[in-house]
Amino acid sequence: MQPNGLTPDERLWAMLAHLSALLGYVVLLGQYIAPLVIYLVYRERSRFVAFHALQALYFQLALLVLWVVVFILTFITCGIGAIFALVPIVLNLVFVLIAAIHANNGEWYELPLVGAMARASVQA
Repeated sequence: MQPNGLTPDERLWAMLAHLSALLGYVVLLGQYIAPLVIYLVYRERSRFVAFHALQALYFQLALLVLWVVVFILTFITCGIGAIFALVPIVLNLVFVLIAAIHANNGEWYELPLVGAMARASVQA
């Protein structure tokens, strides 16, 4: 056990839950399936891992909504809105890496918009 009460295994799986978002670039729906599986496996074993896995899943779902908005904007503006396609990609990379680092450090880091919801879900 570490001083914060977390095992290295818990910190590893919490980090992998966030990094699994990168699977979406190579595996269809991987960014949703991997954190969901990690959550289902750890929901009874570790609140820390469950929190980070659920947060990773919620963040990917929020990015899906953003992708829909970008698609609609692109359609309405006859393609000009496509320049905003970089926004979800950059947000994904930046926040996934930040959250993964915090998870590996054993911190209960909350991502914007979805962190509080994930924390409430694992505490209920």
